[in-house]
Amino acid sequence: MFDKNLMLLDSVTDVTADVTGAAIDFRGEDPVEVHYRCVVPAVGEDTSCIIKIQESDTTSSGDFTDLVVGASITAPGDQYLRARSKKRYRRVVITTAGTGTKNFGKVRVGVVAAGEYTNW
Repeated sequence: MFDKNLMLLDSVTDVTADVTGAAIDFRGEDPVEVHYRCVVPAVGEDTSCIIKIQESDTTSSGDFTDLVVGASITAPGDQYLRARSKKRYRRVVITTAGTGTKNFGKVRVGVVAAGEYTNW
């Protein structure tokens, strides 16, 4: 379950191009590793996307640097990223690629409780 106060992206429309999310205030550095869940409900034929979490001490766009970068997503599903930041602000960046029609659905990226259950 997502922490609604720490949602980096909660799309109301389908993601069809590159996205740079707004800066979210985490109110300081992380005392422990934070778990981010990335939900990509659709992936068009011959397309992919890469989701990364960036960090900064300010909200200025040029100050953000990569905190963690996920693997290329070529099929619908969830991707979990983990990282510990020493900076106050985070944002998500989604980079799309491919020759097909880009439509990744209503992508959601946010903080979840530590760990992931995969033994279904």
